[in-house]
Amino acid sequence: MAKVRIRNEGVEFEVPDNGQLMPYAKEKSNMLFGCGKGECGTCICSVSKGSENVNPKTQREELTLAKMAAYPTQRLACQIVIKKGEVEIEY
Repeated sequence: MAKVRIRNEGVEFEVPDNGQLMPYAKEKSNMLFGCGKGECGTCICSVSKGSENVNPKTQREELTLAKMAAYPTQRLACQIVIKKGEVEIEY
């Protein structure tokens, strides 16, 4: 099981290795989600620690983030898969 910490809430929870972040973040935090497809940008966040423990950005995610002029560390939480280890996210 991987460990996820939502930094600005001080919330921690576990996600199965290679599990989607979104369903667990919806249940355990106040993080906002919109379309869930990587298109709307509602769930933009930053991976502040453990970026090596998440999947690479999808093509759709890259396009949406480019439209938003996002920073390189920013991700769309709906597209994040937690591979293993510990990850810290801030939104």
